[in-house]
Amino acid sequence: MPVNRNTGLAVCGHCGSSEQLAGIATLIELAGASDQMCPACHTPLAGGRLDGHSLLFCQRCEGLLIEMENFVSVINAARAREEQSGTIPPRRQTPGDRTIDCPACHRPMLSHFYGGPGNLVIDTCEPCHLNWLDPGELRRIARAPTTR
Repeated sequence: MPVNRNTGLAVCGHCGSSEQLAGIATLIELAGASDQMCPACHTPLAGGRLDGHSLLFCQRCEGLLIEMENFVSVINAARAREEQSGTIPPRRQTPGDRTIDCPACHRPMLSHFYGGPGNLVIDTCEPCHLNWLDPGELRRIARAPTTR
């Protein structure tokens, strides 16, 4: 992700999410290489854990591949580490702006609005039970105010 030198933020060219350097990626404990490739930058994904919850992490672009059964746990772990902000920047992407292939089955992932907080679009492979979060999207979800 390119870094804006004036603000110190890394900005995703696809979704417009911005993340302070030294964000959630620094909290991921790496556990070794996987045999799956990043759907965004096509480099090998690394196995990792966030507070004990499994995920795959791209060390190049900082995208995350998370099994659906671990998705809520990973989000809750990120939320516990982040301070909620009062506002969420406007979404700059819509479903279908791009298509990425699932790292597991290599079929196109479904691009859709995320139903939780954060106002963003995520990519899902229903048959493989996987969600892909672009760089900064986990932090955007974690920092979004919740409505209860």
